[in-house]
Amino acid sequence: MIQIILSAVILCAAMYLVARHEAEISLPITLMISVGVSVIAGILSIFIGPLALLVAIGLLIWSLNKFCYLRWSSAAIVTGIYLVSNIVLSVGLKALTKA
Repeated sequence: MIQIILSAVILCAAMYLVARHEAEISLPITLMISVGVSVIAGILSIFIGPLALLVAIGLLIWSLNKFCYLRWSSAAIVTGIYLVSNIVLSVGLKALTKA
């Protein structure tokens, strides 16, 4: 549960860093985007395995362009930052719960 909220905050922070003057940075919108992409990628990973990551990347870029009004290049940069930080967050939370 905490990871979902932190992922949305990370997405807001990445949008603020990359495109603070052009993006609509709203926590409810980014929360819905983050949850939607995560759920779709999780379901698709059952059927197509690692290719679900590529679908999730494309879906996140499209969602940021459509709902947060980012340009395609800015959406791709934000997606890269979001994915790397989400991986670091997952590993960090797993390490905290293991200890």
